[in-house]
Amino acid sequence: MNQNLWAGDWEKINEIILKLNSEEDIITALNGFLLDLEELIPYEKACIYFYDLSAEDIVKTYLGQGFSDKELKDYELYYCNIDDVVEKMKPNQEVIIRSSDAFDYKERKETEYFRDYVVPAHTKVSLDSNFRWDADNKEFCIGSLDLFREERDVDFTEKEIEICKVFQPHLELKASNYAFMFENLASRYSLTSTEKDIATMVLKGYSNEEIAETKYISISTVKKHVSRILEKSDSKSRIEFICKASGNER
Repeated sequence: MNQNLWAGDWEKINEIILKLNSEEDIITALNGFLLDLEELIPYEKACIYFYDLSAEDIVKTYLGQGFSDKELKDYELYYCNIDDVVEKMKPNQEVIIRSSDAFDYKERKETEYFRDYVVPAHTKVSLDSNFRWDADNKEFCIGSLDLFREERDVDFTEKEIEICKVFQPHLELKASNYAFMFENLASRYSLTSTEKDIATMVLKGYSNEEIAETKYISISTVKKHVSRILEKSDSKSRIEFICKASGNER
């Protein structure tokens, strides 16, 4: 048993792991995990990201707590490509990165990523742990659990790092199922490439207006694509489609 963790810590850790593994709905499980984790590791913001470093758009999908929709989407569309933490997330081994250990603050604060994203998002103090989400492509398909605090807050402790280490394999197992939900949309429902992209955005919670703005298409075109997606998945509504795609049909 790790000397940094007390019996009460292990009791809560085991409770979170049990809840994570027993919840059938993947989205509910991972969002619940982020909320429960805050009891052990207090944070201002948190997210789970899935990356495919071999793809042009490296962010495959994500969940977030405390972030605005704009912050998450700005990261997905641009800042992920210059994120200095991603390059340290070695796909073939487990790593945990505390920003105060990994970076020279004076050098980092001069970078575009830090100046234009980290500072406005108030995520200067971070703790990031990686996982693999595709057994067939471990070299490029990595995920990260990212926890953030305000600069004025205390840094993440050695104990909190150890807690993240305990959760890494359990998060990897569950998160791989979440990524699978997105990766197999096209084959499951015979979607075109464009329909798959829009279906993924529907699962992430994008509105028709947000999809139109992101994809540079009209709202009427978005509606036509969404109608086709619902038709192909035999769903009467977005909610039914989300339930089917996440394996949570009632």
